[in-house]
Parts: sequence; structure tokens; C-alpha cells
Amino acid sequence: MIDAEFLHNPHDKGMFCHCPSILETLSGTLMAVWYVYPEDEYAGATLACAKKPKGQNTWSVSESILGTSKYSVGNPVLFQDPSGRIHLLYVALKGSYWNDAYLQGVWSDDEGQTWSNPIQLWRNSGMMVRHPPVLLDSGLFLLPAYDEKTRQTVLLSSKSPYSKWQEAYRFEEPELIQPAIVKENGLTLVFRPSTDPRKISLSHSSDQGKTWSQPETTSLPNPLSGVSAFSANNNLVVIYNHTEEHQRWPLSASWKRNGSNSWGKVLHIEPVQLEVSYPSFILGNNNLVHGVYTYNRRMIKYVKFGEDTFK
Repeated sequence: MIDAEFLHNPHDKGMFCHCPSILETLSGTLMAVWYVYPEDEYAGATLACAKKPKGQNTWSVSESILGTSKYSVGNPVLFQDPSGRIHLLYVALKGSYWNDAYLQGVWSDDEGQTWSNPIQLWRNSGMMVRHPPVLLDSGLFLLPAYDEKTRQTVLLSSKSPYSKWQEAYRFEEPELIQPAIVKENGLTLVFRPSTDPRKISLSHSSDQGKTWSQPETTSLPNPLSGVSAFSANNNLVVIYNHTEEHQRWPLSASWKRNGSNSWGKVLHIEPVQLEVSYPSFILGNNNLVHGVYTYNRRMIKYVKFGEDTFK
């Protein structure tokens, strides 16, 4: 590990936090967004943002974004389109649980200094996101999502200006949720389970996401908790909680060569016996891997690795 730092909530928005997303912008600024809540994660949550401009040694003090919302919010996802516009997707709970959540979005044309007014991006409740989309050769973004009501993974697509999404593919298999999508010899989806068997699954597409292989269960355990994935050194790297027990530690990494079915050694990134969960990891510029994750529901932890860590 090259670097590590804790990111803290805005002082007046609540003690608890969860579910961060990280982006490295085209200018080299790192940006992280997560949700902050006073006590109940389904009530009174707002979004917080911290930044680390290129060349700076530390992260900024976090700030609350979105202003005052009448709804509790969650599951923020950051991505930047080719024009430089930064998009922030999230869900607003118009009820008491995630199946009452509506997909919404805001955007920024000034690196997160100001944000647009929110717009609703999906007509029905229960459509959830966790990880960013990938840009296809066609110029479409393909967004991994999941339907909280049917417990199915759904892929949404959008063309510029990326404010209207439509369903592009739905997996019939239930109980595979919170997918992460990775470009590596085509496209790979990494799913977490929401019931037994407590194993991570994969699916692959060789035609830009038009069709997908039957999801295959891997040997990687999962305690029904979020996963992240990226490609480095021609390896598919998965960040996850390496256990099937009812706990969210340790936070670990495992990787395999593209096209192989054999997973390498397990690297325990965070062995502490506290909740260390819901990772968001990216391969950024200069062969550096950046990651953020929930730390004991009180802080967000940022870590940085060299790409060669995952050889």
C-alpha cells in the first residue's frame, strides 16, 4: 500500500456513513462521494463529497451536496463523460426501504464546484445502482444496475447527454445484485449474491453487452456484501469480503488472468475485525489503483496501491 487516509463526514450531517464511489477526473482530481446518515440508514441520509486535486497530498474536508432533500438518499455513483461533465447518480427513498427508491441524477460542468438540480432517471421504484457505467465503442454508456423488487441484475444504456436511460439487458437469474462491469477482452460483470450460495459470480460479453454468458459461480466467498472490480496487468481484480460468515471483514483482493478460471492468492487489504465493506476501486493514471470503502460505518477509508501489487 502506497497511501491511506480517512475521509470524514461533514460535521453536522450525522455520525454514520456508507457506500462510497470514487472517480479520477480527466484533470487528475480524485473525487469521492458517499452517503451520511444520523442513525437509520434509510432515513435522513444525504450525500457528502471530498476531493483530492492533482498534486495535493491530502483530501479536502468533505462537504454536503444536493442541499436539502425531502427524501433520504443513498448509493451514489460517479462517472465522467467524454465532454468532461461529471455525473452523480443516486437513489432517493420515497418510502422506508430500497424497493421504494427512485433513481435520480445530478451533473457538474465545473469539477463538482456546483451541481445541477436533480432529475429522475427511471420511472419505476426499486431500480438501484452501485458501480459506474462503461463507455462502449458506440458512444453509449452501459450502466450496471439491479431491480430491488425482482432481485435481478439489469443493464441500462444511454446516449449523450446521458440523462435518459433505457433497459438494454436483464438477467433472468434472481439473487445476483450490485454488479460491477469491467472492460477486459470484452466486458465482464461481477455479481454479489443476495442469498446462498455465498459466492461471487461472473458473466462475460464479447459483443459490447448485447448478449451475456450464463453467470458462473466462482470460488470466491462473499458474506452478502458489496464487491468491486477492475482490470490491471491483464488481470481481473475483485475486491470483496473474503468470508461466507455473517460479517463484513476482512476486505480482500483476488485476481486471475484474463480468460483464466484460476484465482491467485488472496491479499487481505484490511484485516481489522470491523465492518470494512462496499469497496469502490479504480485503476487510475500513472498505473495507480485508488480505492475507498466503508470503515466501521463511521468513516470512509481511502487507499492507494501500485498496479504491480496485483500481478
